[in-house]
Amino acid sequence: MEIRKETAADFDAIMNVTLAAAKRPQIGKQTGYATLNELRKSGLLTLSLVADVDGTIVGHAGFYPITISGGSKGWYALGPISVLPECGSQGIRKALIAEGIEMIRAMHGKGVAIFGDPDYFRPLGFKDAPDLLVTNTTSPDFMVLPFGDKLPQGRVQLPEGFQIAG
Repeated sequence: MEIRKETAADFDAIMNVTLAAAKRPQIGKQTGYATLNELRKSGLLTLSLVADVDGTIVGHAGFYPITISGGSKGWYALGPISVLPECGSQGIRKALIAEGIEMIRAMHGKGVAIFGDPDYFRPLGFKDAPDLLVTNTTSPDFMVLPFGDKLPQGRVQLPEGFQIAG
């Protein structure tokens, strides 16, 4: 399996993976297809990775910038994350997340945030963020992975028009 940045030729396969994954329970809370479309349309998809197995796209992860009041810049949200249902237990999701986190770190990011199942994301290093107030969402499962010792404080603003359901 190769984890790489998407190319224009991957777009249809990514959308097919996202749609197939939406038919099964998700670890994240996003409505993947709509979120991915909105990120692309608005030009906010900062990093888009695919998992490629012998020329077939079997997984995708996207990262986009979020705004945190109080001057905390360089934060990104992870999502949507999609893996073909038949490939769900092969470690593809974790590989996409790990590679994306390293790429965001290399871009001098401050950390990554996620709306998702705490039982899945805590072992990956994500922490609750009690000092962050998240707008545009009804999801209680907001977590962060800071690249330093300090957790951000303030109000998190998702891109306009985003609604992450809880």
